[in-house]
Amino acid sequence: MSIATLVTACIWFLVVPSFTCANEANVNCLKSIYSQVEDPNGYLSSWVFGNYAQGYMCKFNGVICWHDDEDRVMSLMLSGYGLRGEFPYGIWNCSDLTGLELADNNFSGPLPSNIASLIPSLTILDLSGNSFSGEIPASLSNVTFLNTLMLQHNQFTGPLPPELALLERLSKFSVADNQLTGPIPNFNDATLKMKPDDFANNTDLCGMPLDACKPEEEGIIRPGKIGAAVGAALFAPLGAFLGWFFFSGRKEKQQHRSWIYHMEH
Repeated sequence: MSIATLVTACIWFLVVPSFTCANEANVNCLKSIYSQVEDPNGYLSSWVFGNYAQGYMCKFNGVICWHDDEDRVMSLMLSGYGLRGEFPYGIWNCSDLTGLELADNNFSGPLPSNIASLIPSLTILDLSGNSFSGEIPASLSNVTFLNTLMLQHNQFTGPLPPELALLERLSKFSVADNQLTGPIPNFNDATLKMKPDDFANNTDLCGMPLDACKPEEEGIIRPGKIGAAVGAALFAPLGAFLGWFFFSGRKEKQQHRSWIYHMEH
């Protein structure tokens, strides 16, 4: 056996198992997603497992592979399928995933607090048009390659994590139509051109590009001023009455003393 043949054989035995493991992980990824979501409209009916031909998963609806003949999932484009369920935890097996689009479905429940460890390499995450709830995880800031993050038209509550400002590549972002409160993070305005529509219809968001946030001191002082005004309005008539009562009583005493003086003299 020549040295060249030996080297080729060694490379083959080193590389093929790694591809096999990678492909198996991707198969497990799609299997777990398939088992974790409800598909009332049958869009995932093409997800039939058991065919071991290279690239067979790349023909599944909504699955985009890095190469057509290689079962490495690059993107999952499942928007508008009417899928139901919670965020699919099994997606962590798709370790080469760069795009996840689940928009306009019926997903619900909170996002995983460790979401960054499930989708570490994403550049696009679109969860808009669902019923996700709870707070937006601060760990999303660790998905450092994100350039698109669409979370609008859900039921998220609480503040926007200030850590989201660490997403320096972010160029497209929306959280409109949720129930968010508090200040908007100081995003990198060199890449992200924020518009009011991207934050509209929330409970109480403030800061650029919306109205400025009120200082905390103002929030404390203003109720005090209102209370003082209300107190003044309530007690002013009482004060006026007491003043009149004492003044009238004093005047009567003076008149009584004057009458007695004239009687004695």
